Amino acid sequence: MSRKTLLVMIAVIAAIGGFIGNSFGLAMKPGAAVAGLGSVLLYVFFEAKADKQRLTAQRDKWKDPKFWIAAVSAGVAALAESGVTLPISPEIIVGALTAIMGALFKAQVPKTT
Repeated sequence: MSRKTLLVMIAVIAAIGGFIGNSFGLAMKPGAAVAGLGSVLLYVFFEAKADKQRLTAQRDKWKDPKFWIAAVSAGVAALAESGVTLPISPEIIVGALTAIMGALFKAQVPKTT
């Protein structure tokens, strides 16, 4: 199973969990869910773009910091959805992690003239 498939599955499960929780009257933080989903989608989009350019197998894929940033972002969003109180707002945490991931992707793309 690829990392992109794993992250998409996490995002879908979180969305379904949020919908079911909302249906049963549980408290939901839509900002955290949207931020977490946005982070995962950003990762999937840019990683798919990079895969299209490479068309080769990735070495050391589990050591990629961008993957772990996206996984932590999804985890923070899931914790916020489950009602865990975090010391900092989940939207701020996920937003900062997403900005870091965007900077890592930008640094990875070769400049063309």
